[in-house]
Amino acid sequence: MQRACNIIRLGFTFILLATLFIGIGAHAASTMRVSLPPVMASLPVAFAEEWGLFDAHGVDVEIIGVTDAQVRSTALSTGDLDFVIEDVTQFVFDLQSGQQLIATSASYSTPQTNSMQLGLISPGSFRLDSIDDLVAANYLVGTMYASDHEYMLDQLFEATLTDGQEKPSYTYYTDVLFLATWFGAQALPAVVLPEPHISYLATYTPASGAKVEVVVLSDFSEIEMLPSLFVFRETYAEENPDAIAAFYAAYKEAVDRVNATSRAELLETGLEVVLPLFFQGADPTLIGQDVLDAIPIPTFEQPRELPEEQYTSVLDWMEDRGYALIRPVYEEIFDITCLP
Repeated sequence: MQRACNIIRLGFTFILLATLFIGIGAHAASTMRVSLPPVMASLPVAFAEEWGLFDAHGVDVEIIGVTDAQVRSTALSTGDLDFVIEDVTQFVFDLQSGQQLIATSASYSTPQTNSMQLGLISPGSFRLDSIDDLVAANYLVGTMYASDHEYMLDQLFEATLTDGQEKPSYTYYTDVLFLATWFGAQALPAVVLPEPHISYLATYTPASGAKVEVVVLSDFSEIEMLPSLFVFRETYAEENPDAIAAFYAAYKEAVDRVNATSRAELLETGLEVVLPLFFQGADPTLIGQDVLDAIPIPTFEQPRELPEEQYTSVLDWMEDRGYALIRPVYEEIFDITCLP
């Protein structure tokens, strides 16, 4: 059977992971229904929509707000979404649930000088200044469940702990905004969060009290960062190769434009893009200039292939953790031939 973009159909056994219902409603078949998680890789997509680049390239994109990773995967499995940006680990989970998916590229970015992509942080009220303090206190660490964040956290502890030190136990979340909220309430001694949540928490002063002192225990500079994956339903990719090519043309143009635009202009013209993406429900009028000035905007790279060694490392870790029941073959689930 002929397949668009050289896609090879997967033959995995279907295992229903969730029965959640999401009422997204009916849409025209030509519309590409997209969900963007609150990660930096989503920014060029959001700006491309704001700047009208998708329309200019002839693809109708509808961005649907879903912050919970499990809800997003369920919407993808039911056909309510055509495309998502997600973790490498979440991609494996979706595949082993029986979903017919293809990853068409990976999104990488380089943080600003003296900035970070991911941080292990603690509220100042817990008086932790280092990973050694965290280990000695035997505190739990909050992180996203079975995620790239958990993978990189394990890598961090493996690289930094010495003989005799035991890795802390974790407490799990499925919504990064919920995790950030609990940190802001100083209810968790340590969490793993990405930017811009760290900078937001460090500078934002709530109306009901003083801002949180954010102590960075690690910026993960010792660890190779994982990218976000661009993942399509296989049937959508087979039936709409031109739409995917147009999507990437608009996305690549947005990357070049974001990289060439000053952060002041990006924040001024894109405030209504950035805040709903990373902080759903936030009132732009209540966000001070100090918070906006602190939000780091990385340099985005053009989409490219995920190295097979990175995928294998994550898959090995998932097997060790008991997260992976199957080993999807790299050549069968990654296809970058749709890139223009």
